[in-house]
Parts: sequence; structure tokens; C-alpha cells
Amino acid sequence: MIDSRTDDAIGGIINEFPQPYRDATMRLWELWKNTDPTPPYYLSWSEFASNHDDAGALYTEQRVYNRRITNELRSLEVPRTLRQRVAHALAAVAGIFLVVFLALSRALRAAE
Repeated sequence: MIDSRTDDAIGGIINEFPQPYRDATMRLWELWKNTDPTPPYYLSWSEFASNHDDAGALYTEQRVYNRRITNELRSLEVPRTLRQRVAHALAAVAGIFLVVFLALSRALRAAE
């Protein structure tokens, strides 16, 4: 049985989805919970969602939302390593420096 913390976290994520996909994903989530999934939940969900997906279609938006649920379940179940946390922090800092650099570059070019 899935714990309430995980259920609430994923329910909150699903509620952020756009309307046509929110209801479909919530129905699929409830169906999956009724199957009494076993850990690791992200693998169980991924397999369940792929069985209910249109395999013939190259791309579906529903598949994107199902993948987001898989990613969220993985992040809840598998804690990040120190290396991953450091890499994430460095990427955030690099993004800030890039924005500042581009803003300064544009301001200096406008001043010329």
C-alpha cells in the first residue's frame, strides 16, 4: 500500500496538470493505487502507465504527464546523492551568472 505522504505529493502534482489531462491522470493514478503496487513505486507506475498508453503513437501529451509522475515518484523514493545535489546547486548558480552576464552584455551594447 502506498503511504499517504507519497499519495498527497503526487495528488498535488496531478492537480497542477491542465484540465483534460488532470482527470485522465487522476483516474489512472487511482486505478494504479487499487492494484496494490509494490516498491519501488516508480517502476511499478511506469510499467502500469505504459500498459495503458497508446503504444502506436509516437508522441502523446498524456505520456509526458505520466513520465512526470514517474520522475516525481523516483525523486520521492530515491534520495539524491551528494554529487547530484552539488551538481544541481552548481547548475542553478551557473544559470544565475548566465542571466546576469547576458543582462550586462545587453546593457553595455545599448550604451554604445
